[in-house]
Amino acid sequence: NSTYCMKVSMSLTVAENESGLCYNSRIRYLEKSEVTKRKEISCPDMDDFKKSDEEPEVVWYKECKPKMWRSIIIQKGNALLIQEVQEEDGGNYTCELKYEGKVVRRTTELKVTALLTDKPPKPLFPMENQPSVIDVQLGKPLNIPCKAFFGFSGESGPMIYWMKGEKFIEELASHIREGEIRLLKEHLGEKEVELALIFDSVVEADLANYTCHVENRNGRKHASVLLRKKDLIYKIELAGGLGAIFLLVILLVIIYKCYNIELMLFYRQHFGSDETMDDNKEYDACLSYTKVEQDTLDCDKPEEERFALEILPDVLEKHYGYKLFIPERDLIPSGTYIEDLTRCIEQSRRLIILLTPGYILRRGWSIFELESKLHNMLVSGEIKVIFIECTELKGNLNFQEVESLKRSIKLLSLVKWKGPQSSKLNSKFWKQLVYEMPIKKKEMLSRRHVLDSAEQGLFGELQPVPSITMTSTSATLVPSQADLPDFHHSDSVQMRHCCRGYNHEMPTSTLQLPSLGNHHTYCNLPMALLNGQQPLNNALKDNQEFPKNSSLLPLSSKELSFTSDIW
Repeated sequence: NSTYCMKVSMSLTVAENESGLCYNSRIRYLEKSEVTKRKEISCPDMDDFKKSDEEPEVVWYKECKPKMWRSIIIQKGNALLIQEVQEEDGGNYTCELKYEGKVVRRTTELKVTALLTDKPPKPLFPMENQPSVIDVQLGKPLNIPCKAFFGFSGESGPMIYWMKGEKFIEELASHIREGEIRLLKEHLGEKEVELALIFDSVVEADLANYTCHVENRNGRKHASVLLRKKDLIYKIELAGGLGAIFLLVILLVIIYKCYNIELMLFYRQHFGSDETMDDNKEYDACLSYTKVEQDTLDCDKPEEERFALEILPDVLEKHYGYKLFIPERDLIPSGTYIEDLTRCIEQSRRLIILLTPGYILRRGWSIFELESKLHNMLVSGEIKVIFIECTELKGNLNFQEVESLKRSIKLLSLVKWKGPQSSKLNSKFWKQLVYEMPIKKKEMLSRRHVLDSAEQGLFGELQPVPSITMTSTSATLVPSQADLPDFHHSDSVQMRHCCRGYNHEMPTSTLQLPSLGNHHTYCNLPMALLNGQQPLNNALKDNQEFPKNSSLLPLSSKELSFTSDIW
């Protein structure tokens, strides 16, 4: 007025919008909100552009783009109300007003934070209440990190520091110092920070307890580290640990060497595939051995012959459930014997050759050399061969030929029978033999189910049931042999057969065998003949009459000579 004048100076800064944006980052308002809380964002400093008689028409943008707001975001006058703030609500909000042909804009940045914490910080390393021990080497540098988690506590920054006892690090020797506080992670104002304690060179006086303290307005926590000199005890512990590992490895190797067969059998039983499925093979193994001459039944080493003729088939078939093809038992001599033998071997998954002294002396393997098809099967690996050595055989005359045969076989395994020490079913011999046999996904047959009381001794100690001598075999089968020119009475022919005996009840409808009584005899003769049973489709009207073409004819002496070994 006429007596007084006031001057006011202002500073005006003109800033262009940033490229691609509707605002300049230096000219923004700031609002903060905790997540899940209610927040109202106003369009600030718009009073000068309002008309007294009407409300200004304000348009809101987020990041300079129109937005379809959620249902809980409501525009109220020149303000934007967010009823429940979410993390994605953070960002830049721009309000726009048209006034006298001009556009007026205000931009507000909304920072969303976590809920304000009411807990003190949490040490991450070292751990609280668990002092950490660090072995250090004198004269070497050392860096010990202290990590801690700080919840959102407003504007105050994280407070973290190291102490040695009651002294701060700044009060210690100059070779010990704190590093810079590093921000490792941050999310909605919650932070994970690190502060390192640095030793330029560790000396004896530095071996002590150091404590890392972290605090905020809600409280303080701490965690400790103990520096310990790395000495001989550490080396002894290291050597002891390495020694223990070495001994464990040796122990595992010894266990594998001693029980490798058991381990492989266990794995094969539980995880192996069934080898017998879809291979169109009839037999699991073919057993090849030399027939025992009647005059050598009581010669030296009869245990090998009993093993070949009795023990091996009994155990593999009755205990382990394998199906064996034994030519002397399952194949009747005929004009097509070689062809039938070849066919049956082709139907076998394994070929078991028993190397007894008699087998070597009589060149029992000669059939595999003479028959080209069988020889090709061995050389090509079409069939896997299992050699069972029943004794020390190197002194035999033909043993060099056996070695040559071994070299010519492509797939070959060797198992040694060592007499009484191999007799028990849990011996390594039987385990190794079963391992070489085909994999069969079947439970082992129970001895209780497959053996009668007369055979229990065989599977207890694998002692064979004594053979019985049967004389006048043919004469006991038929009362009259007047029409049989090749028949010889028992007084003139004393044939000895190895049979196995079983007691049984004879059916009344079967042929009476007065000399056998109720003793059931299994041999490699036709079973109907020995059992005294008539074929169902060719029942005899008269038990005393035997046509010459009947299957019940007793064998002639010539025929008996082919079957002198009866199993």
